[in-house]
Amino acid sequence: MTKVALVKGEDRRRNIRTALELIASDLDLKGRRPIIKVNFVSTFIPLSSTHVDAACEVVEFLRDRGEKDIAIAEGATWGTTARGFRVYGYQEMARRHGVELIDLNDSESWKVVYVIHPDHRPHPVKIASLLVDPANYIISLTPPKTHLQVGVTLTAKNLIMGSLLIMDKYRMHPSEAANRLLDFNLFTVMQHLHLDLAVIDGFEGMEGNGPLYGERVDHRVAVAGTDFVAVDRVGTEIMGIEFEEIRYLNFLWDQGFGEGDLDRIQILGERIEDCRRQYRMSFRFLKMRRRERERGLVDRLA
Repeated sequence: MTKVALVKGEDRRRNIRTALELIASDLDLKGRRPIIKVNFVSTFIPLSSTHVDAACEVVEFLRDRGEKDIAIAEGATWGTTARGFRVYGYQEMARRHGVELIDLNDSESWKVVYVIHPDHRPHPVKIASLLVDPANYIISLTPPKTHLQVGVTLTAKNLIMGSLLIMDKYRMHPSEAANRLLDFNLFTVMQHLHLDLAVIDGFEGMEGNGPLYGERVDHRVAVAGTDFVAVDRVGTEIMGIEFEEIRYLNFLWDQGFGEGDLDRIQILGERIEDCRRQYRMSFRFLKMRRRERERGLVDRLA
């Protein structure tokens, strides 16, 4: 059974610490360097980004386990990463804990992979070598958010999109008419990455017009595990979202990247039903899914 910790409570940091302690026996860094991949999709909208207290608790948890050479990495999409580190309090936290801050948009080494665009031709994109290097222990730390094209942003999408050179992030997002390609592109890029520890800081979530302009959900939960597909599956459950609607996660499950079957996931801590909140999905996402179902019905009748 794959283990996933699920915790709820009135303190963000305590929630994360408890979740990590519940799955601590699964952690084996084997001398690899911990890289905490946070989420700064915008450096102007704090709700869209990983809270500094969440990152601080992960750092302190690692320190208590004897880890020393810890880094926090991100490549912001809207606004510079340096601005995010400054205004979200990461610079001060990094000074206190001796943590290196890495701007993935300034990476000197990249791996070129190929994604598909509506022209049905492969397009090259660059992913930061730091997140490909097997010598690094990759930790994805993100809030749960709805997403206007693929349904949700959780730990897998946080890592995938953040790994890309900033100008290549836009190549991942094809036109609305070809929105299925984004799910496939996320799956494609993830094949070149590895995610060793997945952590959802659900003290606050985002619903509606995410991942940028949605509204706050007072959720007060945390999820953690070493199987990122299982963690994201539990994430969709506590958001009240049908897992089958999240295609890129189903692609990853179908191809053996992790466990997506709830019957094969052991939940440590709270019960899913006691932590579930119904997140309002993006209108654009619901509209696209409705059009696809209507088109599929017409095709079957034809």
